[in-house]
Amino acid sequence: MSEVANEFWSVFDARRVKAPELKGLDAMVNGFVGIAKNRRPVLKALQAQVERIERLEPEIAGLSSTRFDEEVGQCRDLARRNRLKGDALDRAMAVIREGAKRALGLRPYKVQLMGALAMCQGAVAEMATGEGKTLTASLAATLWGWGGRAVHVITVNDYLVARDAEEMGPVYRQLGLRCGHVTHETTPQERIDHYRRDVVYVTSKELVADFLRDQIMLGTLRSSTQTQVGMLINGSANNRLQVPGLFRVIVDEADSLLIDEAVTPLIISNSPDDNPNADLYRAADGLARQLEVNKDFTLDKEVKQIDLTFRGQDKLEELSGEQGFWKGKRRREELVTQALSALHCFNRDEQYLVTPDEKVQIIDEFTGRVMADRSWRHGLHQAIEVKEGVPVTADKENLARQSFQRFFRQYPIMGGMTGTAWESRGELWQIYQRPIVRIPTNKPNIRVQLPHRMFADAKQKYDAVVKRVLELNDRGVPVLVGTKTVWASEEVSKRLAAAGRAHRVLNAAQNEQEATIVAEAGQPGRITVATNMAGRGTDIKLGKGVAEKGGLHVISCEPNNSFRVDRQLYGRAARQGDPGTAQLFCSVDDELFVRHAPKARRAWRAIGPNRLIRLAQARAERLARFNRKQVLKADEWTDQSLPF
Repeated sequence: MSEVANEFWSVFDARRVKAPELKGLDAMVNGFVGIAKNRRPVLKALQAQVERIERLEPEIAGLSSTRFDEEVGQCRDLARRNRLKGDALDRAMAVIREGAKRALGLRPYKVQLMGALAMCQGAVAEMATGEGKTLTASLAATLWGWGGRAVHVITVNDYLVARDAEEMGPVYRQLGLRCGHVTHETTPQERIDHYRRDVVYVTSKELVADFLRDQIMLGTLRSSTQTQVGMLINGSANNRLQVPGLFRVIVDEADSLLIDEAVTPLIISNSPDDNPNADLYRAADGLARQLEVNKDFTLDKEVKQIDLTFRGQDKLEELSGEQGFWKGKRRREELVTQALSALHCFNRDEQYLVTPDEKVQIIDEFTGRVMADRSWRHGLHQAIEVKEGVPVTADKENLARQSFQRFFRQYPIMGGMTGTAWESRGELWQIYQRPIVRIPTNKPNIRVQLPHRMFADAKQKYDAVVKRVLELNDRGVPVLVGTKTVWASEEVSKRLAAAGRAHRVLNAAQNEQEATIVAEAGQPGRITVATNMAGRGTDIKLGKGVAEKGGLHVISCEPNNSFRVDRQLYGRAARQGDPGTAQLFCSVDDELFVRHAPKARRAWRAIGPNRLIRLAQARAERLARFNRKQVLKADEWTDQSLPF
C-alpha cells in the first residue's frame, strides 16, 4: 500500500504546468532573457567539460568489472542525493561513456558527450542527422535515471521505441538501470511495470493517452489525500495509475513534437455501436453540393475556413425546408459548413487517405504518416466519409483531452534533441523555457546545396524531377526523392515506372519496413520516393563506391511550410562527413504558394524562387505561430480555471 500511495503523492506533486503566458514588459524581458540564453557561449564551457572527462578516460577504462560496478554504485548514490556536480559530474559522465563502450563496443564521440550534457542542463541540443542522437540520449537518460525518478524518452513511432530500447538496453543494464518501453501493443499490466522502470521509451501519443486514462480513472479525485482515501475504501489492487508521475523527459525530434504537433489535442473518447446521425451528414453533403462558391459561401484555403453568406443562409433555409429532421438553423449550418470544408478544403491523398477496408485515415502534414487512431472533430470526419462514399463512423463522446503543448509543460525537467531547432528558438523559449545549444558535427559537413529550380506548372516540375533522377541513376548515384503528399509520391512513381526504372515508394507508413527502406536508400543506383519525413530517425549509410560518385542525392519536390522541414530532408545527405547533394524543385502550383503567396507567385520570374519561398514560408510560419498561440491561451485558461 505504501508504494502505491507514494506513487499517487508523486503524481500530484509532478502534474503542474509552467507559469502562464507573459504579457507586456514581462514578455519583453523574458524575450531578452531567451535571446541571451540562446546566444551565450555554452559550447566553450561544454568543450572544456568534455576535455576534463577525456582526461579521466584512461583511469576509468582500466577498472575491473567489479571495481567498475562499485564506481557505478557511487555515482548513483551521489545522484540520488543531488550531489553530481563539478568534478563528480565529470567522473559520472566518464563512467557512463565507459559503460556504453563496454556494453556496445561504441565509444561516444566528444560531440555526443556535449549533446548529453546540454540536455541534462535542460536545453534542446541541435545535432545534425547521422550524429548518433540515439546513443546521446542514452547518456543523458542514464545521468538522470540514477536520480531515482523515471526518465521518459519520447521518440516518433513504435518501431523506433522498440528498436532504441532494445539497442540501448545493454548500456542501461551495464550502468545499473532498468529500461522499459511502451508501444501500442503493450498490455495495461505491462505498462504498469514498464512505466516504473528507470528509463522508459515511449511515443508521445501512447504516453499522453495513458496519462488521460489515469485522469479518467481518478474521476473527481483531485488531491493525493482524496485519492488515498478512495484507495483505502475500494482497494488498491485494481486502481494503480499507469503513469506514476511526470518528472524528467528527453524529447527526440523536439521541433516536430514541441512545435509542429504542439497544438494537436489527444482525445480519449468512446463510440456508440451505431450512428443515428449518419443520415444528417448525408443530407448536409447534399445541401452543400447545391451551394456556389463566392455566392453562397466564401472560401479561405489558407486557413481552411468556410463562411456562409446571407444569400447562402437564405438558400440553405429554402433547400432544407422540406426536410423535417433538422433540429435547428445553427446545427444545420454547422453541418453544412463542415460538408463544404470536406468538399473544398480537404483533398484525398493529401490531408487523408482511404484504406482498402474503406476507412478514412488522417495524414499528418508534417510527417506524411497516417494517424490511424485519430479523427477530426465536430462532424468533419463524418463529412469526409460521406464525400468519399465510405461507411459513416459514429459520433464520439469525448471523455478527456489535452494538447501535447500543455502536457509537456507539466514536466519540471525537460531536455530535447533534433536536427533542426534553431529557427524555432524564440518559440521554444517562450512556451517551454528551453534554450537551444547547437552542437558541432563530429566531422565537417560537405553537403553541396544546388540552386533551387522553379517551373510554371506541376507537369514541367515532375518532368524535370524524373529527368534528373534518370541522369543520376544512369551514373549509379542513389537518389532520395522527398515529396510532401501521397499524391505527389505516386505521381513521381508513375513517371519512373513509365521510364522502366525500379524504385521503392514510401508514403503514409509508420513501421519497420519504413525504416528498412530508408536505411537502404544510400545503396548504389537505388531510387527511393518517400514523403519528406518518412523514416525520420533512421540512419542512411552509403553503399560501396557511392562516396566516389558524390554520395546520396536528395531531391525535394516541393517546399514545406517551414524551412526546418526542408532542412531536415536535406540533412539526409552528407551525414558524418560523407559527400552528398541536395536540391529543391518547385512550381507555381505548389500548395505553399497557392495558400500563402497567391498574388506574388504570378510574378515569380521577377521575384525569383528564393525570395518567393522565403516570403511564403514566413507567412505560413506566422499563421502557424498564431494558431499555436491561440492554443496556448486556451491552455492558460484551463490551468487558471480548473483545480487540476
